[in-house]
Amino acid sequence: MADSRYGNNVVAELSDALVIGYGGTTADTTSMAYIGGQTGGQLWLRVYAHTAVSIATGEYWYIEFQAFTADTAASADSPFSTSNSGGINQATGTAETDAHYYPLHKTSADGTLAFAAGDLITEMAIPEKLCRLLSLDYVQLTNITDKTDPGADETIDVLLCVNPS
Repeated sequence: MADSRYGNNVVAELSDALVIGYGGTTADTTSMAYIGGQTGGQLWLRVYAHTAVSIATGEYWYIEFQAFTADTAASADSPFSTSNSGGINQATGTAETDAHYYPLHKTSADGTLAFAAGDLITEMAIPEKLCRLLSLDYVQLTNITDKTDPGADETIDVLLCVNPS
C-alpha cells in the first residue's frame, strides 16, 4: 500500500482508526510492518489522531514501540541491546527485556493532552541498528490508558512512512 495520507509517503498502515487502549487494557496495532534489512534511517512510525483525542490530567497514556523476529506477537522483544557492537555488519546483540521505548509517555501527573482529528500525536525513526543487531524485522505500536472507555469515540492512525533524504 503506498499513499500520501497526512502528507506522508506511506509504506504500511499498522492501524486505521484504532480505538485507544482504555481502562488499563493494551491495544495493539492491527498489523505489524516488515522493516527487514537496511533502512538507512529513513523509516518512521507516525501516530495521528483519526478523531479528536483527549487525555485529562490524572489519566495516563503510553504509546510503546515493539519489535519482533517474526510476524507473530509471541516473538515480541524490546528493541534494545546490552552488548551490541555499534552497528558492525554481522554483529549480534543481547536483548534487554526490561527496557521499553515510548514515543509517547504521559503520566497521570502531566496536564491534559488534546489532539484534533488529523493532528500528529507522535513520531519516531525506526532504530535500525538495534533492530538489525537483534534480528527484529517486524514492528508495531501498542497503547494503553487508564481512561474510562467511552466507546469508539477516540481513535488513532499508525503509519510506517518513508522520509526522503
